[in-house]
This record gives sequence, C-alpha cells and structure tokens, in this order.
Amino acid sequence: MKKTIRGTAGAAMVAVSLLAATLPAGASFSIDKIMKNDLNVKVLPASTLNMGGSSFDAPLVQAAETQWNTVTGKAPFASYNTSKSGVGRANAISGSYNIGFSDFPLNIAGPDVGAGSSDPSETTANYVQVPVALGGVAIIFHFGTGISGTTGALMKKYPITVNGLTLAKIFAGKIGFWDDAAIAKTNPHLVVKGKFLLPHLAIAVMSRTSGSGTTFVLQDYLNRVDKSDFPAASSASFTHAAATFSNSGLLDSGVHSTLGAIGYVEYGYALANNSLTMSLVNKSGKTVALTGAAVLAAATAGLVYIKAHGGFSTAALNNFSINNQTGATVYPIAGFSYAIVKKAQADKNTGIATVKFLDFLSHQGGGTTNANTFGQDLSDNNGYVALPASLQIVARTLITGVTFGGKSILSATN
Repeated sequence: MKKTIRGTAGAAMVAVSLLAATLPAGASFSIDKIMKNDLNVKVLPASTLNMGGSSFDAPLVQAAETQWNTVTGKAPFASYNTSKSGVGRANAISGSYNIGFSDFPLNIAGPDVGAGSSDPSETTANYVQVPVALGGVAIIFHFGTGISGTTGALMKKYPITVNGLTLAKIFAGKIGFWDDAAIAKTNPHLVVKGKFLLPHLAIAVMSRTSGSGTTFVLQDYLNRVDKSDFPAASSASFTHAAATFSNSGLLDSGVHSTLGAIGYVEYGYALANNSLTMSLVNKSGKTVALTGAAVLAAATAGLVYIKAHGGFSTAALNNFSINNQTGATVYPIAGFSYAIVKKAQADKNTGIATVKFLDFLSHQGGGTTNANTFGQDLSDNNGYVALPASLQIVARTLITGVTFGGKSILSATN
C-alpha cells in the first residue's frame, strides 16, 4: 500500500501534530495534486532565483536544482552560492537571496543576525523558515600515510572512537595529543600488550569561520556534553583552532593536508572526499558510526522528544535540536537545516517559483522515475537522510504561509 504524506493544506495542518511519525523501510509515496502542479510551472521570474548560504545544504540543493530543471524543462532555473549559514540568513533579510539557507534559523542568536537590514520592522515574523535537509556532522581526522604495520591494519579495521566529553576537550584545546589516555580509554582495540598504538602526535584543530551553521550544530552538541568548556551553543569559531576555513570543502582539504588534524564537515563532504570519520559514544553509551540510519535514528528520537515538549518550532533551540538523543543506534551530532524566505513576496512570478521549488525540495515522491523524483528522494545519494514524513508535512504547511497580495501563493496556484 502506498502512503501519502502530502495532501491539501488543510490536511497538512491537521497532521502537524504527528511529529514523531516516520515511514517504515521500503514505504513508497503517492504524488498529490499539489506536487503534480508544482512541476507544471507556467511562469518563472525574469532572472534565475538567487539562493545560497549553508554549505551543509549545498550538495542537496544543487542536486535538486538539476532534477527540477530536468522534470520541468525550465533550465537554468536557479543558482546556489555556497558559503555559510550566516550569509544565507543575512542575504535572505537583505533581499539579495530569494531563498537563504541556514543550519540555525533566524530566531537563534548567532553572528550575522539582522545583518544586511537596517529596518527595525524586519522581525522573524516576516519570514517563513522551512526544514529542508537532515544530516550528520562528521568528525574527520588525518594521520598521514606514515602509519602502517599493526597500527595501520587495526585503524582500517576499527574506527577511532571518542566519547562526547573527550571530543569537547579536544576542541577546547585541553587534550593536545593523539595518544592521550582519554582517547586510549575508548579505543581498546588499539591497545596491544598494554601499549596504545596511536602516535604522540599533536592534535591540530581545524574549524570554520564565524557564521558557520555546521559549527553551530557541533557546538550545540558540545554544550550538551560539556557545559564547563562550552557553556552555550554559538556559531563562533573555536578559539583553539590552528586554522579556520570559509566552507566545508576547504576545511576538508585543510584537514587532509595537515598531519594530526581534526575537523568537522557535513557527512556528504566526508563521503565525497573519502575522509576518515570517527565513531562516537552516544548518550546511551553505545559506539555508533555516522551512517544514514544513525542520523534517521537521531531525528526519530529527537522528534519524539520535541513532540513531548511542545512541538516542532524554530522559536527556540530546544524546539528543533536533535543533538545528543537517547537510543542505542543514535548518532549524537545531527541536525536539520532551513530555507528562509520572506513571508510576503513582492513579485508574483518570483514568489510562485520560490514556493514551488521549496515544495519540490522538501518532499519525496518515490524516486523511481523523473516524474516522481523530488528533492528528498535525492538525499541518500548526497550524504543526507530524507526528512521524516511528519516533518515533510510541516514543511508543506509552512510553505503555504508564503503570500502575495495577502493570499497564499501555493494554495492559489495549485
């Protein structure tokens, strides 16, 4: 039996409370009338939509753009400028982006809040923030090619594992060498005849520049496991970083070119670059590698928690954070990312293109043909996990809140 996750706007409103729902493995989707009409775009803006911001979102949005152009025949439709979440937020406010992407929504304090706008009337109530991506933050490292023999063989067989407190101490600069006792404790497979095999090699912390949403997600996690070193979740750069980079691609390259380096990137970037990634000891005391299934487990557990504490919202961090959840299979550093658009659109055609692309990006159709392959169907192949069904329903509801002339654009054009 096919399960439908999309329907009329009214049905979506009723279903918003089903925040913990996820589809069983192998479930398929039927394509509702709204989505079919989304692909029949009769009008487009005179110029391409300008979009950008979060590097976390870049692989997914770029893949979705290509697919949108294929199924609508409207190529080239949009451009995505990869930078960081702070830029996505600021440019959505200033109007230079039709859609800004950020891993932390406008309601959450951080660098670039309000940047690009001197108008005091530009409050968060003037924006719609749609969840569009779900992924994990990979902890990557580099020991060079010199580690071989028993150590090299064991490292290939078993991932390096740390717990949350040890990871926090590393990023706080309080654990400075790879053979530290705290690292040895969670890596007994690398202890041979009482000797820990990792080298006495200095740890070089690599970080993103201020305004990075990936930094925000990681520091939110570190705050949850080590409040003494990370008393608050912020998107400021790590003060003990040996080097900082403007985007995840550069950070990944920086880690790979620095002996003893550690850093953090979106799972998609780690996959694309064959980066070595750490396994983490989660809140339930289980060692978990970063996989799509482990990120989905984090989202499922997180939405259950959120539902029990007031429901999904971007109003406060605890209303949307899924970091450090309980569960044997949960990867502990994961998060949603958001598309930010002005609620009241100034141009009708641009507004139509904006909401239709967002609807396309934030939903699944089954993914067996071009006609039913939508944004979330592209998740697995690009290092993401499809949004849980309940959150796709929430996304539809939010998108219907984008208006032109006081009327919902999506409802009026479908």
